[in-house]
Amino acid sequence: MGNLNSLLSPQKRTSKTNKSSTSFNIKIIGVGITLFALLVIIQMFRWQILFAEKFQNMAQGQYKTSRTQVATRGIITAADNTVLAVDEPVWNIYATLSMDEKERELFFSHKDKFVAQVASILNMEMIEIEEKLTDSFVYASLMKEVSTEKKKALEQAEIFGPGTKGFGLYFENEEKRTYPNNSLASHVLGFIGKDEEGESVGQYGIQGYYYGDITGRQGYSYEEKDSFGNVILTAEYEPILPREGKDFKLTIIPNIQSKVESILEKGVKESRAKSGSAIIMDPKTGAIIAMANYPSYDPNEYWRVSEPWILRNRAVSDVYEYGSVQKPITAAIALETGVIDKDYTCNDPTGYLDLYEATGYPDLKGQKIYTWNRRAAGLLNLSLIFKHSNNPCAATIGLAIDFDEFYSALQDYGIGEFIGIGLQEEGTSYLKPKNLWTKLDVITASYGQVISATPLQLISAFSTFANEGVRMRPYIISEIKDERETIKIEPQILSRTTSKETANIIRETLTNSVKDDSLGYYGKELIPYSVVAKTGTAQIASKDGGYQEKYTNDTVIGFAPSEDPKMIMLVKLQEPKNASFASLTTVPVWRDIFLSIADDMEIKKQK
Repeated sequence: MGNLNSLLSPQKRTSKTNKSSTSFNIKIIGVGITLFALLVIIQMFRWQILFAEKFQNMAQGQYKTSRTQVATRGIITAADNTVLAVDEPVWNIYATLSMDEKERELFFSHKDKFVAQVASILNMEMIEIEEKLTDSFVYASLMKEVSTEKKKALEQAEIFGPGTKGFGLYFENEEKRTYPNNSLASHVLGFIGKDEEGESVGQYGIQGYYYGDITGRQGYSYEEKDSFGNVILTAEYEPILPREGKDFKLTIIPNIQSKVESILEKGVKESRAKSGSAIIMDPKTGAIIAMANYPSYDPNEYWRVSEPWILRNRAVSDVYEYGSVQKPITAAIALETGVIDKDYTCNDPTGYLDLYEATGYPDLKGQKIYTWNRRAAGLLNLSLIFKHSNNPCAATIGLAIDFDEFYSALQDYGIGEFIGIGLQEEGTSYLKPKNLWTKLDVITASYGQVISATPLQLISAFSTFANEGVRMRPYIISEIKDERETIKIEPQILSRTTSKETANIIRETLTNSVKDDSLGYYGKELIPYSVVAKTGTAQIASKDGGYQEKYTNDTVIGFAPSEDPKMIMLVKLQEPKNASFASLTTVPVWRDIFLSIADDMEIKKQK
C-alpha cells in the first residue's frame, strides 16, 4: 500500500495544477471572445451608423451608374429676333492609339503624313503636333473647340489608306457660346468665360447677371445593373431631367445699335477721348433702343482686350459728376415748388457768385463761382440761362428752394437710386445723407458738381421732361422664355418728378435755347428737327482732393421731336483731349448719331 500511495500522490498533485491551468485558459478565451464581440459590435456600429451613407454609396456604385445630361443654354436675341448669343457644337480633337502592335506600326509608318494633313486642316504648326506624338503615346490633345466643318474634314481623311477614315483620331463634342454679330452690343451681352477652376461662368452684362437662368440645370439619370453590367429594366429608375436655359429677347434694335457703335468709335478717336458711352431710350416706356461703349471688344475673343476695364459696361457702371445737364432739373424743382415761374429772370451783373455773401460761411471769404467765360451775362430768362449754362444763376435758383424739398426731389429723379436693369456691373451713385449737406453743397449740386450719377441714371432722370413729368424704369429685356412659360416685361413707372405743366416749361425753354444756338456750331443741323437738349462739361475730381485741371467729362442729353418725343439720347465722352467743352467734343457725336437714325425713328424735320 505504501508503494501504491507513493505512486498515486504525485498524480493527485498534477491534476490540481492542470485544473488551475485549464481554468485560466478558459478565462483568457472568454475575455478574448468578449473583446472580439465588443470589437465586432463597435465595427458594426461604425459601418451601420457612423459610415452608413458611405458604404451605401459604395454598394450602389457596384450596381448603379449615373449619367449627366447637359442642359441647352438659352439664346439671346434682339428686338427683331436677330440672334446675338447662341451655343453651337464644337469638337475637341485628340490623337489616340491602342497598344496593338500592328496599329502602332501602321500609324508610325505614316506619321509624317498624319502630322502634315492634320496640321493643315487645323491650321496648326506641324512641330506642335509632332512633339505630342512620342513613340509611347496613347492619347494626346491636339486642339480644342474646333468647328464642325474641320471635324468633318478630319473624319473623312483617309490618311493611312483606303478604309482608314478617322484612324488615329478621337472627337469629343462640346457646346461653345458664340456671338454671330461679333462685337455688336458686346457690353450688353457680356460673355461666358471660365473661372479659376476651369468651370464655365457668366461674366459682365446679361450673361453675368442671368447666368443661372441662361445655363439652365443639368440632368442626371441613375440605372441599376446586374453583375454582368446589363441594365435591370425592372429596377427603380430615378431620372432628374435637365432644365433648358431661358431665352432672352432684348429691346435693342440691331440696325440702330450698329450705327451708334460706329459713330461713337469715330467720335472717341477724333476727340482723343479715353472712352465714350451712348444710350438711346424710348422715354415713354423706358425701353433701351441702343447702348454702346468704346473701346469695345468681341465676346468671341474676350481674352484679347488690352485692359480689363474695357469689358465693363461704362454706360451703367461708371459714376461721374455730370455738370450742367443738372441745370434743367434744378429749374424744374424750383418751378414745381413755386420758387420761380416760367417768366423768371436772373440778373448776372458780375459773372460770378460770391460764396461768402451767398452762404455766410467765413471760410468761403474771397471765393467765387464763375460763368464759363468769367464775364457778366446780364439779365437772363430760363432759355438764356440754359443757353449760356450760367452757373451763378443756377446756384441762385438752387439756394431759393427749400432744402428738404430740393433733396427729396433729387431722390424722385433717381439720383443715388439703383435702377436694376439686369446687367451685372450696374452701379449706383452716392447721394450724400441729408444731414451732411451745407449751403455750399446746394450751390454746387445746382449746376452738377459734387453730385453724381451713372449715364443710365442720368438719362432716366432727364427723360421725365420728355414724358410729361413721369419717369419710367429703363429696361433692356423685353421677354424671358423657357419650355414652361413666357414672361413679358411691361413698362413700369418709377416716379412722377414734376407736373405736366412744369415738364412742358422745361421742354419749351430748352427747345428755344437750342434754336438760339445753345449747342454751338456743330448743332445747327439739329434745329430743324425741334430737338430738346442740354450740354454738360464737368471737371473730374482728383484723388488728392479738388479737381483735375486738364480733363473733363463731356455730356449731351436730348430728345426729339419736342412735341411728341420718340427717343432720348445721352452721349458721354471721358477726358476728350482736342477741346474742353461739350459743344465742341460731344455735340458732333450726338448730332451724327441722331441724323443717322432720324429716319429709323420716324423723326421728321419740323415745317
